[in-house]
Amino acid sequence: WIFITGVDENIQELENSNEYPKGLKIFSQYILLGLVILYFLILYSYAASIIHSNAWPKGVISYLIIGVSVLGYLTVLLLFPYSKEEKSILSIFLKVFNFMVLPLVILLFVAVGMRISAYGITVNRYFIVLLGIWLGTISIVRIFRPTWIKIVPTSIACFILLSSFGFWGVNFISC
Repeated sequence: WIFITGVDENIQELENSNEYPKGLKIFSQYILLGLVILYFLILYSYAASIIHSNAWPKGVISYLIIGVSVLGYLTVLLLFPYSKEEKSILSIFLKVFNFMVLPLVILLFVAVGMRISAYGITVNRYFIVLLGIWLGTISIVRIFRPTWIKIVPTSIACFILLSSFGFWGVNFISC
């Protein structure tokens, strides 16, 4: 309700408005973007050491990949209004981000596949696989349709809704 109080009563006017809060832009561009890039560098070096040593961690890598991907997509959503305005590291990041997520999604599926084959499906592993499918799908869709930003929140809402019932739901699969 606090968020909705700031919304103007004339919704059509909001659709045509190009105003973006300056504080949110600064936070997104200088803090979130830096964190995501740093997190990707650390995660890629960690993934290289895992592959090089062939010593897989005990279920940690999947949470790290999901964390950086969700934080990255939040950053993409917040910085999307500036994707056409500025030619900087921001525009490079928005073009390259989806390509950066795909190898990590493959690593996520390998890691969670090893855990599922050894111990079976649990609720946490079910949601990790679901988020991995979502990340892979969204990354591929956004590679071909980079301006189609509404698919990110819509698809995660659909994935969450579909996982809550039916024979494909979390309660049926993981029991």
